[in-house]
Parts: sequence; structure tokens; C-alpha cells
Amino acid sequence: MPTRLQIYWAVVLIIAWPCGFILNASIVAVYLSYRKKECDRILLTMACCNVLLLSLLAFDAIFITYGLYILFDKEFCLAINIILFFSIHFSFWLTACLSVYYCLRLVNFSCQILIYLQRRISFVVTLFLLVSVLISWVINVPVIWAVQVTKPNATSIYQDYIVNYDKRYMFFNIVLGSALPFVVTSLCIGICLISLLRHVQRMRQHISEFWSPQLKSHVKAFRTMLFLLILNLIFFIVFGSLYLAEHDLGVVLQNVLSSGTMFIPSGQALILIFGNSKLAKAWSKTMSIFGSCARNV
Repeated sequence: MPTRLQIYWAVVLIIAWPCGFILNASIVAVYLSYRKKECDRILLTMACCNVLLLSLLAFDAIFITYGLYILFDKEFCLAINIILFFSIHFSFWLTACLSVYYCLRLVNFSCQILIYLQRRISFVVTLFLLVSVLISWVINVPVIWAVQVTKPNATSIYQDYIVNYDKRYMFFNIVLGSALPFVVTSLCIGICLISLLRHVQRMRQHISEFWSPQLKSHVKAFRTMLFLLILNLIFFIVFGSLYLAEHDLGVVLQNVLSSGTMFIPSGQALILIFGNSKLAKAWSKTMSIFGSCARNV
């Protein structure tokens, strides 16, 4: 007879995993069929990272809920933790990369260094992606030494491995993997907001051109970055709470927060789809095809 917790996680997984997978897989399908520019490469990488992250979160939730890790060596549990932390931090860095791209594309800088970066934006995006992968991987290698995985003793209530995280390492890990890219994203949004306000102020002098295509794209990019920042803030708080204040949280709150992370990839995919005209058009065409098929049936 399954417990309430097992039923709860079964419902969460049945809802969250298919939704997140379909949304992010649709982004991958769209961009695999196009010649990829700088922004396209970032969005494609974000969608692939979300598929990996969602699958790992679902895998980890199933193994923890049903006590399956104990069937394997503890090194297997460590490997899953490393890859899971990598995908989480890489997701934060990809949001920062997208924000840097939008910032360089939309803002008119007077600094020569930033003007040079704008002209070499393809190189900047590629370099940022490579550095993001490197940072996300390097800071998680010490998990091998900083995380203790032990078997429960005969009197323990645990039916699976007991995982203890070194608090000092986790603080360092979260700062470099989540907080730093969050700060980069915030700075880019701040710069874009200042630029947008200046642009609106100038356009008010020309009422007929107020809603120019340039301004519309600027507003859409800013809105996308803002929504991604809010989503990352929620993810950052939840992720930090689960790994820095794990013992201070009740079992119910831990499971609620953990299940909430399952919906982050879906939320990010929706923001990207409605924030990008190419994705929005492809998604609307897909929905219209499904709608016509349903009517015919």
C-alpha cells in the first residue's frame, strides 16, 4: 500500500515531467530546424539543460521517495548529486548568458570595451557558454569530498542512504553557481531598464513612432529577462533553503519545496516561448494543428 508521500510525488511527477518535457522539447525541435544565431544557441542550450534538469529531478525524487538509492553503491548517489547540481547551476548561468546577450544587443554603450564586445557578440556568447559549463562543472567536483553518504544502521528510521552536506562547501557552491549569475542577470536587467526608460523618453518627442519595432523588441526582451529573474529568485531561495537549512525545515515543507522545483523548467520554457516571436509562432502553429486534428476526430 503506497504512503501519502508516495502518492503525492506520483501526482507531481505525472503532471510536472510531461509538461516540462513537451515544452522544452518543442523549443529544441524548433531551433534544430533553423540556422542558429547567437540567441538561438542560448535558447537551444537552455531547453536542453531544462530537459536534463527535469529528468534528474524526477529521477532523484523517485529514488528518494521509494528508497531505491540503497540498491546501488553510494558512488552512484554521489554521481547523481554532481550531475544534478551541475544542471541547476548551469541553468542559472544560461539565464545570465541570455541577459548579457540582450544587454549587448539592445543597449547603446559609450564605453569602448563594451562597444568592442557588441561587435564581437558571437564570440562573447560562445565564450560565455563555455565558461558557464566550466564553472558549473568545476565547483561541483568537490561534492565527492564535501558530501557524506552513509548507510543507515539497524536502529535508524531511514530506509535509504543518509546524505550530509558540508554547510561551508554548499554556501560556496551556491554563491558561485547560483548567486553570482543571479547578480549578473540583475545588473543586465538594470542596465536594460535604464536604457529602455531613456528610449521611451526620446520616443515621446515623436508620438507617431512611439511603438516602433525597436521599442517593442526592447520591451519584450526586458519582460523576458524580468520574468526569468523572478523565476530564478524563487529557484534560488528554494534551492538554498533545501541544502543550507535542510534540518530546520519540516518533512512536509521539504517535500513541498522539492516538488516546486519540478515546475521550474516548465515555467522557464513558457517564458522563453512567449518572449520569442519565432518560438511563439511555431508553438501557435503546433497548437492550431492539434486543434484541427481534434475537431476532425
